[in-house]
Amino acid sequence: MSIVKLLSLDGVEITEHSRKYSGSESIAASDVELDSGINKRYIKKNKKTMSLSFSYLPSLSIHTVDARVGRNYLQTLANKRGKVAVYIQLGPEESPQQYDAYVTSYSETLIKRDVASQCAYYDVSIALEEA
Repeated sequence: MSIVKLLSLDGVEITEHSRKYSGSESIAASDVELDSGINKRYIKKNKKTMSLSFSYLPSLSIHTVDARVGRNYLQTLANKRGKVAVYIQLGPEESPQQYDAYVTSYSETLIKRDVASQCAYYDVSIALEEA
């Protein structure tokens, strides 16, 4: 049995270490009244938004539950300007979604520093919106 790659950002798989995911889609539309009195709605674009939150996320990938990247990569990604390639698959039977997005918000709270392992642990949240 293979592990489903749930989420990768810019081609790098993100850890599932206490990750919480929420996603939504916003519809940008305008209503137009025609001369005949009929109203029509024109959908300009549907934008996907997603937010990820992690509890007690290690800064080093060797300390995550699946050895995938942790807080250090997410912070680097949040400081990057430009688009981020998003690949997400919500289940083994579902087809993956791919799109480009921008990081709209990022926050972190330092919880603990482990001097022996040179690792710090954070609560991290990051939000992305489709470009």
